[in-house]
Amino acid sequence: SAADHRRASEAAAAQGDLAEAVRERFRAIVRALEERHVLDERSGRTVDEVAREVGRRLPQYATAMRAAARTFDDVWYGGHPATMEHYQSLADLDLALDGARR
Repeated sequence: SAADHRRASEAAAAQGDLAEAVRERFRAIVRALEERHVLDERSGRTVDEVAREVGRRLPQYATAMRAAARTFDDVWYGGHPATMEHYQSLADLDLALDGARR
């Protein structure tokens, strides 16, 4: 569930594993949007696909979702060090999207 991913993200951040915190928070965002039927449930979707779909369905969040996807890719696949600012930007987006519907 989104709540499970949020808890995992918060635990990772508390332990200083910011890369894992970023990954889990992005997963929380996606799962929350699926739970609220903003996104269809679909495994294997890339973060860029998520950003495009959210941008189409919630255009006011398109820029923020593209930035979140870029952060995820840079940290998780690009090997860039995650920062507390990266984590916080995803947490803020997660909070902003709470309750968002198409």
